[in-house]
Amino acid sequence: MSQPGYPNVHVRLRVAQRAPAIPPRDSELEIWLLGTRFHVRDLTGQMIQDILGDVAAPRQLGVPARTIEDLMDRHSEAQHPDVNPRPTELFGDLSTGNGWVYPSEGDRKQLRATRLAPAAEQILARDKANGLTPGASSTRLGRAATEYRGVVTVTEDGEPYQNAVTRVIAPPYLLLEDIHDAANPGMSYVREIVALDEGSVTDADLTPPAP
Repeated sequence: MSQPGYPNVHVRLRVAQRAPAIPPRDSELEIWLLGTRFHVRDLTGQMIQDILGDVAAPRQLGVPARTIEDLMDRHSEAQHPDVNPRPTELFGDLSTGNGWVYPSEGDRKQLRATRLAPAAEQILARDKANGLTPGASSTRLGRAATEYRGVVTVTEDGEPYQNAVTRVIAPPYLLLEDIHDAANPGMSYVREIVALDEGSVTDADLTPPAP
């Protein structure tokens, strides 16, 4: 279960998914956290199942294109990108359990805050250093950070896979996560915080629009 006590922070997050013979998929998100509340804005207007699916994917490589329809959708999106999509927005408060989704198209939907929270919490390091070897120290986004590397075994549909993982952590933030399939480096998923501003989040940033 998600835990309360978020820092007061606003970040900009870039995500890149790559796989052989499939068009690249890139997205950009803004995330606001404060106390028990969060707000996620997907600037590329992804569907909620893709936003949450990227975080929960057992291979840790984002939502895969599994079907012919998925592949056709990826190719169509690559050939005809929406240059000015409406964002998809998520709001939640863990203290009340209330969560809201404002999709890029269609009416808002109510979902449990705990279901939406992983999209906001993907910027938090928490236990992300477990099983990895600490390496070089650096300064990133003005914060002292440590790089961790290792090979991690994950399981999907009962089958084990190995991922080569690099994570850069500046507690409490996961500044960079770079994951490649160890057997097929062309399959990768990278999330990177490109801007981080602490102490700037206000009630207005976390309040859902009126229906």
